[in-house]
Amino acid sequence: MDREWGSKLGSGDAASAQNEAIDRRERLCRLALETIDLAKDPYFMRNPFSSYECKLCLTLHNNEGNYLAHTQGKWHQTNLAKGATREAKEAPAQPYKQKVTLRKSVKIGRAGGLME
Repeated sequence: MDREWGSKLGSGDAASAQNEAIDRRERLCRLALETIDLAKDPYFMRNPFSSYECKLCLTLHNNEGNYLAHTQGKWHQTNLAKGATREAKEAPAQPYKQKVTLRKSVKIGRAGGLME
């Protein structure tokens, strides 16, 4: 019998689904690395232990693909939003500038009534 343990006759090869999933993940990782420049990411850091770190979320990742997946995830996006609101609060508000107009005002008690 050539069947794998745990698979039924005629259900296909169990390993082929796993191989397809691995190939798909690798393809997506390569595509993401081509389109996204990690050198420009302010939160990306390589540490000396051959892993990658997100400085915003304080998480460790085994490879660049895991880090890229993390940046698209809910946790990282939530932390980005929190950081943006904190920066907006800390930024000094620019003062409101009123337009000053000079008018000739009427002076009481002077001849002619207008100031020159």
